[in-house]
Amino acid sequence: MSVEKAIDAHPGTDMGPGAGAAAEPRVELDTALDTAVLPGGVAAASARAASLAALAARADAHATAARAPRTRAAYAGDWAHFSRWCAAAGLPALPAAVDTVRLYLADLEATRTADGQAVFSPATMGRRLAAIAAAHHDAGHPSPTRDPAVGAVLTGIRRTRAHATHQMRPLLLEDLRTVLADMEFGTWPAGLIGARDAAALLIGFTGALRRSELAALTVADVSFHPVDGLHVHIARSKTDQTSRGATVVLPYGARAGTCPPCAVLRWMGLLAAAPHGRPALMRAVLATPSWPDLGHLFPHPEPTADSADDSADGVGAFSPVDAGAAGSPGQTARSFRAPVPALAGHTPLLRAIRRGGALIDTPMTGDALHAMVRRRADAAGLPGPIGFHSLRAGFVTTARRNGADHRSVRRQTRHTSDAMIETYDRDHAPLVGNAVTRLGL
Repeated sequence: MSVEKAIDAHPGTDMGPGAGAAAEPRVELDTALDTAVLPGGVAAASARAASLAALAARADAHATAARAPRTRAAYAGDWAHFSRWCAAAGLPALPAAVDTVRLYLADLEATRTADGQAVFSPATMGRRLAAIAAAHHDAGHPSPTRDPAVGAVLTGIRRTRAHATHQMRPLLLEDLRTVLADMEFGTWPAGLIGARDAAALLIGFTGALRRSELAALTVADVSFHPVDGLHVHIARSKTDQTSRGATVVLPYGARAGTCPPCAVLRWMGLLAAAPHGRPALMRAVLATPSWPDLGHLFPHPEPTADSADDSADGVGAFSPVDAGAAGSPGQTARSFRAPVPALAGHTPLLRAIRRGGALIDTPMTGDALHAMVRRRADAAGLPGPIGFHSLRAGFVTTARRNGADHRSVRRQTRHTSDAMIETYDRDHAPLVGNAVTRLGL
């Protein structure tokens, strides 16, 4: 029985129905601890305490889920570092005094490598303060990080270290073509890795995805649409901690080598071959043409003169509404030439590949995706710095240079304001919307 029922059965307790007409209404607490009749008020009080303890545990679990797993891991590491520092200094970490945090920041700023380079950036220090604040909040203590004296120290460090913002160079569409053309297809095992990396690059660029979003994709998160292209469901993102979800669309490309749905379907075909054994997977990989000879896996019209010009300017896609599935006027839907493989939906889309071409079920991590983009760009001879964010920056820059407005860019990137788009314009596309182009020089 519930706690309330147990109490009602024993009016001798001070919370029973005999407590008076003015007693506040009670909330019934249903837990897995319900039993038959509990004899005596002591048993009822014990059941009530156990029920409340169970609810407290559930509340704690929900409170823990309020922070993303990566955030919890980062805060745990930062708090452990601060705790060790306090222990070495003989100072209490919880609750920490304002001066303790000020001294901690000063020590972080003074930490240098053997060649005199700063070990901790101001961004890292800011995250350490956030971890300290979270630990105090969770323990019910006021946070010392809110004191203006602490903020003044961090502001002073930032001013002392003022320098140009380190940004990844955007990977524009022509850069992406250069990277793809340099990759191996149709060889073993490089062709297996190339098919996976090509799918990752085209999804990341066309979808303007963050690396955590791409790493988290499962087979169930992608679906082929006969008109739109590839629908990619983003279950959770940096700006969507409540998991409302979003769908981004990767359209069919005018060129087979940069067609995102083709690249994903090609990779999924290899995933489908893998369970049949290594020889079957090798045959599928070796049957893949080289990048210049790749063909569309969907019925696809020849690009018109206008679309060819757009491709040369960096657009590289066409509207499926303007062309029929098999080139016939007025027909917009397209049937799949190659069937979509039946794969387990819960499995990761982009998987790790061990040395020698061993395909495993472990997903690629965000760090692995970042390293892959950097490695591919270096191999293609592109100037840096380039990392995974270069794909997202490249989408914004390419789209803005080709005349896309802020709203249409944000629809794909899911930015909440135009401020970040303006940053890309200023740093990477400075002539977009700039009156200097109207001077008539």
